[in-house]
Amino acid sequence: MFGALLYLRLTSFQNWLRSRLRRLRQPKYLVGAIVGVAYFYFFFFRGLGGPATRGARHAAVTEAMPAVAAALPTDWLPAVAAGGALMLLVFAVFMWVVPTERAALGFSEAEIAFLFPAPIPRRALVHFRLLSSQFRSLVGATIMMLFSNRWSFLGGNALTHAIGWWFIFSALNLHFSGAKFTLTRLSDQGLGAWRRRALVFALLAAVIAATIARLPAAARLPALDDDFSLQPVATWLVTLAGTGPLAWLLWPGKIVMGPFLAADTFRFLMALGPAILVIVAHYLWVVHTAIAFEDASVEYAEKRGARVAAWRSGDRRVHHPPTTGRAAPFRLSGIGRPEIAFFWKNLLSTWPYFNLRVFGACVVVIVAGCLWLNSQPSWRGLLPGLGALTLVFAIYTLVVGPQFARQDIRGDLVHAEILKSYPLAGWRIVLGELLTPVAILTGVLWLALLVLAFTFLPGRTDLAWLTPQVRIACVLGLAVNAPALVGLQLLVPSAAALLFPGWFQTSRTRGGGPEVVGQRMIFFFAQTLTMVLAILPAALVAAIPFAVIALLHQTGTIAILVSCTLGAILMLAVLLAEIGCGLWLLGGWFEKLDLSAELHP
Repeated sequence: MFGALLYLRLTSFQNWLRSRLRRLRQPKYLVGAIVGVAYFYFFFFRGLGGPATRGARHAAVTEAMPAVAAALPTDWLPAVAAGGALMLLVFAVFMWVVPTERAALGFSEAEIAFLFPAPIPRRALVHFRLLSSQFRSLVGATIMMLFSNRWSFLGGNALTHAIGWWFIFSALNLHFSGAKFTLTRLSDQGLGAWRRRALVFALLAAVIAATIARLPAAARLPALDDDFSLQPVATWLVTLAGTGPLAWLLWPGKIVMGPFLAADTFRFLMALGPAILVIVAHYLWVVHTAIAFEDASVEYAEKRGARVAAWRSGDRRVHHPPTTGRAAPFRLSGIGRPEIAFFWKNLLSTWPYFNLRVFGACVVVIVAGCLWLNSQPSWRGLLPGLGALTLVFAIYTLVVGPQFARQDIRGDLVHAEILKSYPLAGWRIVLGELLTPVAILTGVLWLALLVLAFTFLPGRTDLAWLTPQVRIACVLGLAVNAPALVGLQLLVPSAAALLFPGWFQTSRTRGGGPEVVGQRMIFFFAQTLTMVLAILPAALVAAIPFAVIALLHQTGTIAILVSCTLGAILMLAVLLAEIGCGLWLLGGWFEKLDLSAELHP
């Protein structure tokens, strides 16, 4: 019986590989495959090497940045092991807190239709499903190996890193399955979700309190002053992770991470045995608890089948069960601008957390947290680092966010013929579709700007002109321009979807592979180039007031405030003009769109 199931899995993989190779006959896939393979080679495979290669890279970094190297720990592995075990514990806690649905094994509809009625023991089906999930863990481990093999502070080689990542992913996958089945059994016995969450958080708080109470007197978190160094922080983290009872909870995670953190082959082989025992224990736990999974698996397969069908048709929005009621984002009047109706409709397809109440709560938390950090001398040093991370996050949101916020014309592309039948101009439909992702991404950027306003505290004398008033003016100017910047960014993928709907649909909905990765990279590079070309004129116009005060040698606060205000207004005017031209252009393309000729090459 096991041989037949193994043959089924291998044959399915063989057919999947053939379908990927067969569609390379189409130019749009062939070009994408060439770009994808080149990307993987130059950025990953060419850099594969053993400890010698990573050691040379580490030596180059140390020589280039001696001050940074002096502040880093000399031995990273104990701190990495402690931090990694803590992260695994956090993931495990979420696995016991978050789930609310009944546990189900991820069978497909075809597997349920043919395997469930077959004379196959239910325990054999559990083994088949669990072993099949290990293929996904292997793929994820291979991808993570491409990144971790470049980290100079790790030993081992590409093979040990891949096997180590597989142990980590496999343990997380099995623990999640075991936790869901155990929670389902406890729920059947009367343990509610909130009682379970309260119990988990109470136990975790007790463990943390007991661990902190048992810490040695010398183990104190170092102050974040001007002489801050990561070495005492790493020592404190290792001490915390080695103190019970927290150390008892971290023990399985440290064992699972042993093969990945092994510095050489001997240590890797020594770490394999305990890691295998942890995986086997998890596997037996899941097999023992995976009872009465048929009904839940059938329901899960039906939901997944509907979701996959929607994705293949181009609809990648969040679909909630029809029996779950949800309040409207706002009251939609029967008379008004049609763009607002599109905005209302697309908001309903997003997560329910995107509302003004959650936004207001985030504002309160950010303001209170930043003020508290600023009032604590030992924690005030965190503010610059937090600001730097927030700045990186804001740039990432602006550049990559439009690829994820697809509640626009891309989500409704398959309904283009219905939309074209509306008595509306094309630009109005495109504008209405853009409003929801613009609102979501703008809200995220506003929160990031709020963090920057509290965390950017220049201490250098040459930045004395950057007074609180000037910082507030800069933040307000960026906040005013944020919706226009986001809208301009969203026009690029929308234009790609309207110009190349065939490429766009296949690069978004038909699985992975180098050819699809290459197509996504082509779209991303095109969007980045277009963003630079579009923002450059606005930035040049916004710089005119600053150039004027520089020529007049006016460096007072009033002059800088006036320049910030005028620069923001000029930049907004240019961005709105570009958006208007883009909407007019995309509206014409939408009116001429013929999906029947584009999506079937």
